[in-house]
Amino acid sequence: MENKTRAPKLSDRIRGRKLPHIGLLNREELEEIISLGEWFRENRYDMTYSDLLKGRVQALLFVYESTRTRMGFEAAMAQLGGHNIYLPVKETQMGRGESAADTARAMDQFIDVFSGRLWKQDDMDTFAKHLNCPVLNACTPLDHTTHVIGELMCIKQAKGKLEGLNLVYTGMARGILHSFVRVCPVLGINLTLAIPPSYTRTLNKEIMEEGKKRAEASGTRLEVCENLKKAVKGADFIQASTLIRSMLAGEQSPEEKEVEISQWTVTDEVLDAAGPGVLYSHSGPAHRNVCATDSVLDGARSRVPEEAKNAIFSKKALLALMVR
Repeated sequence: MENKTRAPKLSDRIRGRKLPHIGLLNREELEEIISLGEWFRENRYDMTYSDLLKGRVQALLFVYESTRTRMGFEAAMAQLGGHNIYLPVKETQMGRGESAADTARAMDQFIDVFSGRLWKQDDMDTFAKHLNCPVLNACTPLDHTTHVIGELMCIKQAKGKLEGLNLVYTGMARGILHSFVRVCPVLGINLTLAIPPSYTRTLNKEIMEEGKKRAEASGTRLEVCENLKKAVKGADFIQASTLIRSMLAGEQSPEEKEVEISQWTVTDEVLDAAGPGVLYSHSGPAHRNVCATDSVLDGARSRVPEEAKNAIFSKKALLALMVR
């Protein structure tokens, strides 16, 4: 049954903001976004904000296919009264060589918010520079703001809190990982990156240094471990993403050829090694028996369905706070 509570007042903390990466959000802002997302989840059919973004248009510029991110944005914008224009890059002039800056200048005439899934962080930064509307990162190699907000909601939903938790991330050294590195220390989360040795070469040095400084300031841990079973000991939650990049986007990295998949597949034995109470989720798509076994993905310790469900509420919270 839906838990109806009074609609919260929306602050102006991030109204009109450009967020090419999640590191631009402070703890108060992150907590407000998560809290509003939780309210939307618990009051799904409350119509208080159903016309909040009436007449507003969002551009979704994506270089490769998406299920959860695209559907989350489409549903969230519709439920807030707005409209989406979905633009595969290959169907735009940017796909034929137009610069990101010129594409942004053209799009600026038509839209009220931009969400981009782009090959390069530099392109995301260019759109943020040339657009005069809110900007959201919907996946680059160095960030995935919208997804990580939903993952944080899932973890809090499962554990009742975020501060003080021991979180293990496993998967690619791409956007989700780097977003966690930036925000976990801010929220008081101890983070262990359990990644194959070849993936450590692709860690962004500047973001890792930023994360270490934030961890020192907050008294949290930020560690890298190249052994999955060792990394998960004492974990409260294991958050995974795609292990092999080419299975997700067809963009093969040299590093993935060196990955011994059997050593990085999350199994029941891996969960047992973590200890009692550990829970698991995956940002999706979870390639079965590569990222995790069927018994993990479908088992009692899995929170994958809840995470997928949060894809809409996290984006709905971001849009409501940024665009109105």
